[in-house]
Amino acid sequence: MTSHDTSPEPGASSGPDASLGPGPETDGQRVLDVGLGARAATRRPGAGRVLASYRRAAYLALPGGLCALTTAAAPAGPLHLRCAQLPPCRPGERVHTDGRTLRTEAWSLPLDAPTWVGPLPPAGRLTGAIGAAALVEYAARLGGRGPGLTPAGDDVLAGLLLVASAAGSAGDTSALVAVAASVRTTEVAAGFLHWAARGQCIEPAHAVLAALAEHGAEADAPACARLTTIGSSSGAALLAGIRIGLGAQAPQLDLHLL
Repeated sequence: MTSHDTSPEPGASSGPDASLGPGPETDGQRVLDVGLGARAATRRPGAGRVLASYRRAAYLALPGGLCALTTAAAPAGPLHLRCAQLPPCRPGERVHTDGRTLRTEAWSLPLDAPTWVGPLPPAGRLTGAIGAAALVEYAARLGGRGPGLTPAGDDVLAGLLLVASAAGSAGDTSALVAVAASVRTTEVAAGFLHWAARGQCIEPAHAVLAALAEHGAEADAPACARLTTIGSSSGAALLAGIRIGLGAQAPQLDLHLL
């Protein structure tokens, strides 16, 4: 869900290390907001590791789950912990959290920033949403399809799950989470799917949902256009999933999936 410029280096996982000292706070390393998933990941004390590092984002595997360090250039999102300045991260590097601070030997980030929650339209405002059987079929068909940390098939599926969660059309949250968990995919994509099943996605996707709820199929064009600018194809695939989830014809995307 976040654009990247380089490939990660392989890094070995490491267990908890209570001896990791509080890294120095650096000018500019201020947390702007913390998504629900990132808050859950950093709330549980313990040590984790840097899963992957890019110029604009770093993914952390923590005891409480996955967290994506980004800057304000990235939209708010459930896994995003957005910083004024992205701290340096090396794949495999140990990261420690005590629920109040996230730190390595080189840096420290306070976790006192606001928690970001993606708003959902009022119940009943999204009509014609996808049902449980169709959602399961799409998950089997699209899950894990495509290259990258968040395969295109998973981006489409995230849009479907977000719609199903917002509309309540395909079962309760536990049923949607089970659909997301059935997909064999990357650790990063699995994290985004889990939170989409819980009604949380990147902020531009929530803006599209709001526009669709207000205007129906003739959704606000700027909101849709903004979503398509996310990543090289992630935003377009996510928008496709949202539209399909609300009964629109599958758009012609170069995904070789639909």
